[in-house]
Amino acid sequence: MTFEETKRTGTAEQLEELLSSDVYIDNLEFWERAWSGVKAPYTQLPDLAYLTRIPDTLKQRSVRSVLDLGCGTGWLSIYLAKHEFAVTGLDISRHAIKLGREWAEKEDLDIHFDVGDIADMPYPDGLFDAVVANSIFEHFPFEVARATLQKLKTVLIPGGTFIGCFDKVGGGPGEYFELQDKTHVYTDKARKGMLLRYYNDHDLGQIFSGWKVDIIDELDSGTRFIVAFS
Repeated sequence: MTFEETKRTGTAEQLEELLSSDVYIDNLEFWERAWSGVKAPYTQLPDLAYLTRIPDTLKQRSVRSVLDLGCGTGWLSIYLAKHEFAVTGLDISRHAIKLGREWAEKEDLDIHFDVGDIADMPYPDGLFDAVVANSIFEHFPFEVARATLQKLKTVLIPGGTFIGCFDKVGGGPGEYFELQDKTHVYTDKARKGMLLRYYNDHDLGQIFSGWKVDIIDELDSGTRFIVAFS
């Protein structure tokens, strides 16, 4: 069965077929290629209006352990570790994780970095107090995002904290086709295999089903800053 033929039933069988599809595998491979040309982590923090709200919110919730989803070379992991959180960073790219480990070592920070697919997190139940996901879910189809958020509820402690930033993304440059759920699959050379999807308010309501959503703030850029509890 191809990815396009996969029906959005939300069943475990359908989700397994989706995750094993060529389109999804190509997306994972895109990120390794994208990071492979990076020789060193970019150590300057991004200019994000909501950045300081992340550690402030975590401290308000008395959070200690944090999982940084899609950490890349680790800028957010480094930032949170400097705010004295115990941080684990997870990313699909081995090269990005290698750079993150090197950066943490230079900063003398004790950060645990793992290579792995966010859709198949290798963590036991209740391991983390909080999860942060900065501009990550836009690169997943709807069903993968929904299933991943449900899985996050298990790796968090009861009542654990989720902080996510969902960007307002469009087609952008490049060639792509659309999946049934409106996810863009890029086919041009620069971004071949990358998935990109905009989550509107209705979509967010669906993927956060079962969560207690505390904050949804829309920023000037169109990014939604979300705080929710498991």
